[in-house]
Formats: sequence, structure tokens, C-alpha cells
Amino acid sequence: MSYQVFDTYDGIDKAMRMMRDAMKGMPERHRYMRHYDDLRRSVAVLLILLEEATPWLDETSRAEQSTSRAKTLLDSIR
Repeated sequence: MSYQVFDTYDGIDKAMRMMRDAMKGMPERHRYMRHYDDLRRSVAVLLILLEEATPWLDETSRAEQSTSRAKTLLDSIR
């Protein structure tokens, strides 16, 4: 099951790289930079939460530690 998390992680990473390259080519990108920065932060949190979910999918002993770290991170962004 965790291979799906890694595939999702790689897909999101590839999409963000493509968006960064597309933003570099925009003539008036300053209008969209705030939205782009907000999206980057949100995607970074999503990727961290995906990494924290991996032990639960593998059902290892690290699952409980992952949950507490994920809850702390999620509470800090709210």
C-alpha cells in the first residue's frame, strides 16, 4: 500500500516542478505569486502528511509516533 503513497508523492513533486517552470515563463507573474506561494506551502504540508501516513499503511511500530507528529503539524497550520 505504501508504494501508492510514494507514487502520489512523486506525481505531486513532478507537478510542482512543472508549475514552477511555467511560472518562470510568465511575463506578469507578480500578480500570481501570492497564490503560488500559498499553494506551495499547502502542498508542502500535504507531502509531509503523506510521509507521516506511510507507517500507518505499512502497519509498523512507528505508526503512533507518526500520528502525533502529524497532529502537531496540522494544528500548527490551522
